[in-house]
Amino acid sequence: MKAHSTVEQFEKMVLVLKNSIEKRGKTSIADIQQWIDGNYSKSKRFAYQLREAGYLKSDNAKPLGFTATDKAKELFKVAL
Repeated sequence: MKAHSTVEQFEKMVLVLKNSIEKRGKTSIADIQQWIDGNYSKSKRFAYQLREAGYLKSDNAKPLGFTATDKAKELFKVAL
């Protein structure tokens, strides 16, 4: 069952990146929470992991917001 869990995690990360790219303005933890049907802590962890990997960047404002990086856009062949 571990492989299924890994695939689910991957699919959720792809969903977060895709939605972050398509969204106008910044992406909030609440947005991510809604997209992955997760709790606040899990959603925040997703955002931080994607930021650490270079797919999202944060604005360090309150509330914290994220935008997709060029690295994320390249995954979906979005014009830079």
